[in-house]
Amino acid sequence: MSITTTRLAAPIALAAALPLLASCQKPSEPAAPEAPAPAPPTVVLDSTLNRAALLAALTEARTATADGRVRDAALSGRTVSVRLPFGCEGAAPAERTQPGLPALVRGDDGSLMLRVLPEDLATSGLVVTAGADDAAPPSAWEAVEGFWIARPWSGLETCRPGETAPTARQPAQDAEAESRSEADGVVSPAAQPSVQTERTSGLAAVFETDGSRLGRRQGQAYVHVIRGDKGVAPTPAPGGYALRLEGRLTAFADGKAVHCVQKDAESRPVCVAALRLDRLAFEDGATGALLSEWRPR
Repeated sequence: MSITTTRLAAPIALAAALPLLASCQKPSEPAAPEAPAPAPPTVVLDSTLNRAALLAALTEARTATADGRVRDAALSGRTVSVRLPFGCEGAAPAERTQPGLPALVRGDDGSLMLRVLPEDLATSGLVVTAGADDAAPPSAWEAVEGFWIARPWSGLETCRPGETAPTARQPAQDAEAESRSEADGVVSPAAQPSVQTERTSGLAAVFETDGSRLGRRQGQAYVHVIRGDKGVAPTPAPGGYALRLEGRLTAFADGKAVHCVQKDAESRPVCVAALRLDRLAFEDGATGALLSEWRPR
């Protein structure tokens, strides 16, 4: 082999070896793909409003009214199932009952009456709103029955823990105890003034003028009577009782499902939600057992 041939073979051999050397080197790591942006969380809203959810909506409307803001929440069409506990401290005198609030009352014969008389709101400023010319638009509702939520600052659908009804005594026992006290010269303490329950949050059950009257109470109270056995007065349930209201929210004449009225800047606004009442029931407060029900529609 000539010198010229040898000199040319070396570069050729080196060039041929370069691809082999390159293939033996460790390839660089590919760039990690950019992580996709996290998807926004899926918020699932329960279409049925319970006591706590309804109170939250009423509170929002109340705050907007107090602040002078316009509120446009989409509540019309939402279903409602609200449970209102009552009778947690035993039976109350009939004269202390308030319209629109359920109450447990002791009858003259010793029986227990679960009772609620809706408040007539048909001509209330909560329902009838005046227009620009101060003339109220005609209402399509024949009746508007108000039901109030006691203790609107609480979301409890049962009596508070430890709040139990006292054991009932027979009317004869009460009379005997009073006579004994008078004979012993014991002066009974003055009757305590009745405490009025706050009525600032509630439901306005609406009934159309041409609607069905089947099941309607026509201004009468909803009453369920519990009688004792063999002349023995019944004892209130340990967990009290509950009023169940079910239906679907609808809109007032102005298209809003909630109306609030504020007397002045220092007063708490009163708010109600318009409801097409489908079912009203009395339940055992602790077990939820059905005692009686009405279906106004």
